[in-house]
Amino acid sequence: MDRHHIRSLDELRLSLPGSVVTVGVFDGLHLGHQTILDRVLASARRRELPSVCVTFSVHPKAVLLGEAPRQILSVEHRLERIEEAGLEHAVVIEFSPEFAAVEAETFVEDLLVRRLGVRELVIGHDTAVGRHRRGDARFLAEAGLRYGFKVVSIGEVHVDGLLVSSTTVRRAIAAGELVTARRLLGRPASLRGTIVHGDGRGATIGFPTANLEVVSEAFPPLGVYAVTLRCEQGDLPGVMNYGLRPTFAQDETHAVFEIHVLDRRDLDLYGQRVEVFLHRFLRREERFASSQALVAQIDKDCESAREALRGVSVAEG
Repeated sequence: MDRHHIRSLDELRLSLPGSVVTVGVFDGLHLGHQTILDRVLASARRRELPSVCVTFSVHPKAVLLGEAPRQILSVEHRLERIEEAGLEHAVVIEFSPEFAAVEAETFVEDLLVRRLGVRELVIGHDTAVGRHRRGDARFLAEAGLRYGFKVVSIGEVHVDGLLVSSTTVRRAIAAGELVTARRLLGRPASLRGTIVHGDGRGATIGFPTANLEVVSEAFPPLGVYAVTLRCEQGDLPGVMNYGLRPTFAQDETHAVFEIHVLDRRDLDLYGQRVEVFLHRFLRREERFASSQALVAQIDKDCESAREALRGVSVAEG
């Protein structure tokens, strides 16, 4: 997938004679977003045109309201998932006060029509573009009639009576409701980051761990989880502790992600960019009276994780 990072519409060097386009933040790439992308891809194939996703490097609320919710997926994670879906181009706009002032008419004419040659625009039910969000579904439909492109608005998606939205997914992850998050996402909730060096303490007690450095993603509650680690060596079962490591009197202001891969001692994961899928919450983090007591509990955690992961595939959750 070709990625085009821009700060203003004038910076975009992409010029297409025709395309099928969608616009949105797409945080989480949940089932609602997947429905939109599926329509984009199907229409692009039918029309024999390239597919384009226009998205933003920061959540617009961070600029418009001065604060924004923690992203479910970092920008890089989101782009990787959009690429995995099969789209050919991603236009990533650095949402700034200057860009927030761009009128909806300019957004449509300069970006969608002149540069992307839009033939079909697929939007979510709450999509709006341009200054003061004036470019809503009605505005875009009228623009489509004026410039000769079709506008398809995808309605709300519900699962088990719940509206599928980034807000609902974010709340489920924050509450540790992994089953709900999985239903809304269509896959297990996950974290993507880089394996970095820790203090090596896990290896000294017989449970070597890989420390995951994650940037700007929605985190679950502190605790111990049964997980699958997707890395260069494949999908590996493991146990993840997300916490402050109170038994060892660590800095209680900085929680860390530590993953122990089950039944493997031959892995060199340092420097790898990996994805960790969260399958089941096992227990809360707690302080133990001794390292021996901690080791005994980790043994139990590993067994619980093996049971939780038995028969589980990442794709199905």
